[in-house]
Amino acid sequence: MISLWVNFLVLAGLIIISGTYLARFGDIIAEKTGLGQALIGMILVAMATSLPELVTSITSSTIGAPDIAVGNVFGSNTFNLLILAITDLLHGPGPLMLRVRYSHILSGLLGILLSGLVVFSIIIYNFTSIQVGIMGIGLDSIIILLVYLIGIRLVFRYEKKNPLDKAEDEKDVVPTDISLQKAAAGFLFCALIIVLTGVRLTVVSDKIAQLTGLQQSFVGTIMVAAATSLPELVASISAIRINAYNMAIGNVLGSNIFNMIIVFFADIFYRPGFILASVSLDHIVTAMVGLMMSAIALIGLFYRSRRTIFTIGWDSLFITITYFTGVYLLIKLGIEI
Repeated sequence: MISLWVNFLVLAGLIIISGTYLARFGDIIAEKTGLGQALIGMILVAMATSLPELVTSITSSTIGAPDIAVGNVFGSNTFNLLILAITDLLHGPGPLMLRVRYSHILSGLLGILLSGLVVFSIIIYNFTSIQVGIMGIGLDSIIILLVYLIGIRLVFRYEKKNPLDKAEDEKDVVPTDISLQKAAAGFLFCALIIVLTGVRLTVVSDKIAQLTGLQQSFVGTIMVAAATSLPELVASISAIRINAYNMAIGNVLGSNIFNMIIVFFADIFYRPGFILASVSLDHIVTAMVGLMMSAIALIGLFYRSRRTIFTIGWDSLFITITYFTGVYLLIKLGIEI
């Protein structure tokens, strides 16, 4: 047990260091390419921090555990949204949503659409006999991938057409002497460390939870979920500390978008059938919690209230309440996220 905890702390430390530099290199890439913090956060940083979930879900599909593969995706999404409240608490006084662009509403809505498609597919498979696919991959998984690609294109075009869509407190990026090539190489190296460390950290966390008997408890559920989403948490906090607010929000919302297309890749490696046709309806509970949290975040981003409670925005407070209420309900229902 002691060795497991030592491994957990060492791995967590590596992710913290890598996530910190990942955000810094991402900020430089955003400056050098002119793509902007929001787009870099939503695509590059989000993909890098979501790779552990991708590997975990593919592995689960390969060994014939579809519920673990899909549960990993939805569980990660709910914790990622909690990161918004955590970053709001750490960034300083005033609501975080006042400091970010309206364009995040578009990526947030894309995440809701993709989650809705997955939920709809699970319902269809459980209540009808409809099963359509191509080369062993469900038609729903293919549609999810296509919607993701179209959505990313829309976000990219919006960012290019609206370069002046800035929040009131958004700060310009401080120039740096680091070249684009060095920043890209550093970003890829940090992403590799996060992938290898993140997957191992998830395995270690699961072993600790099992040995301590906490896997069905509140603490066990939170620990495993936090371990899976630790790269997103660290990258977002690091982005906040260098005033890259749009990258932090883009990372969270982009990770939730990328997590949904993990279903497509998991379906490729799941050979007994279509993956969403093989999972339990229980996942709808986790998905609905994530959808409610997403809706609260987008309302906060659109309304932009200046009122705070305990130095954070009201939206962050309701996101936190919804998350822990959802976790409590999941535990009572005997569902692991």
